[in-house]
Amino acid sequence: MKRINLIAVLMVGMIVFSLTACRSGKQLTDAVPDLKGKETEWATKATAEMIKTGVVTSKMNLQLSLDGKNISVSGNCHLKKDELIQMSLVLLGFMEVGRLEFTPDYVMLVNRAERQYVKINYADIPYLQQAGIDFYSLQALFWADIFVPGKASAWEAGDFKVVPGKDSWTLTTSDRGLLSCRFVVDALSGLLRNSTVMLSDKAHAPLLNWTYQRFTATDGGKFPDKMFLEVGTSGKSVFATFSLSNVKWNTKSVSPTQEPTGKYQKVDTDTILKQLMKL
Repeated sequence: MKRINLIAVLMVGMIVFSLTACRSGKQLTDAVPDLKGKETEWATKATAEMIKTGVVTSKMNLQLSLDGKNISVSGNCHLKKDELIQMSLVLLGFMEVGRLEFTPDYVMLVNRAERQYVKINYADIPYLQQAGIDFYSLQALFWADIFVPGKASAWEAGDFKVVPGKDSWTLTTSDRGLLSCRFVVDALSGLLRNSTVMLSDKAHAPLLNWTYQRFTATDGGKFPDKMFLEVGTSGKSVFATFSLSNVKWNTKSVSPTQEPTGKYQKVDTDTILKQLMKL
């Protein structure tokens, strides 16, 4: 069961980001063009060739490192734009041992091995509202999109401060809320290379650093199929590499998981986090 329990470390990486919270630009050019009024243009360019809508399904391999523990597990990753992020972890190619699911209203973690689950409504966690962390922020990370914390609608001029470089452009959210975000966009391809989420008053200590290492082409557009992320909090860092394969667009429908019943026990957030932190 120890290996199965270790699988939950993946989930704590995402939950810690939700509950607690590449490539860098080269030397800047000497002549910096006037960007006033063009912020939205450059933010839009970052996702011009990316999938915008629909369902993305794929196989997933996860390599995870926490406190010297390293594991590699396989599973499935299903994404439905504006509705669902669903990750299932599988052992031996067929036995699902865990599922992590985000919807616009809640996050749910199901531990098949221990027959336990936790379901948390974002509205029940005041910190998330204060920080602007919601489903749409996490969705943007998976879809290689640019976002403003707490803002699900389209960007507007002035949402970002833009600094051009020789081969990349850096966009930083202008709003001085609890969190700030920095995005590095490839100047030639327009693809997003890195997203960083930081406390606004501690920009030197990222809470989340998400790097897009590779993209694949589908019928709907490009999609990131290899991502490296680091989640840092409470003196610990979780490192994970998502490698997606057999990425397909709009080939099947996906839907949220029904809340477990029967022998499953619903536990509170503190119980789940305490269990995971002991791993």
